[in-house]
Amino acid sequence: MLKSLEEMGFSNPEGIHPRIHAKNLDRELGYRIPKIEEKLNQKYRHYELGSDSSNRKTHFVGTQTWIGLHPQVLQTPYCDVYKILKLFKNLTHVVDIGSGYGRVGLVLSVLFPKAKFTGYEIVKQRVNEGNRVLSLYDLDNSEIKLEDVLSDDFNLPEADLYFIYDFSEKEDIERTLKLIKSKMNKKKYFLITRGDRIENLLKHQFKHIWKEVYSLGSSDLKVYSSKNV
Repeated sequence: MLKSLEEMGFSNPEGIHPRIHAKNLDRELGYRIPKIEEKLNQKYRHYELGSDSSNRKTHFVGTQTWIGLHPQVLQTPYCDVYKILKLFKNLTHVVDIGSGYGRVGLVLSVLFPKAKFTGYEIVKQRVNEGNRVLSLYDLDNSEIKLEDVLSDDFNLPEADLYFIYDFSEKEDIERTLKLIKSKMNKKKYFLITRGDRIENLLKHQFKHIWKEVYSLGSSDLKVYSSKNV
């Protein structure tokens, strides 16, 4: 019998190392992440390698997928997502650009049960597995979509909060930030970020739009709030 998500302890109350805590929770939640990532490693070349010993593997076609990273490095620990989302009083829609297996959607459903979660991921195997687990817990307002956010026909929805990390090259991240700006009106918007490229963009090219309002001490996650635009 499945535990309820409220029983899962996303906040890591026992203070276990975040990645060990996340690995244990993945197992409890029913994820099959190590098996899926191993199959991806067998099929595709490691993201950092120019070639492999057999030269039979090729890189995944499209934007950066980080195939080859350890699963617990690939994803943000549940407890870090929990700490960040706890900062907010009301969320109606959260978008995760490069959502992996949808951890954000699970944590969001506990803190904001009525909020909608939309994740975007380019690797089909991750999308299928993430949606399978979301459906296990009947999270009908949560979905991971198989889409390339850099595609010309990608339609980004409006949301209160966007998770956006260093998912690709600087030019690609800049393009996505411009797309987010195009959806903004007079209300407050928030970004949850991780990575040097996006931080550099937000502090220089986009400093008139976004300001840093919080940095998670135990992680390199940061919160940016929109200025008046």
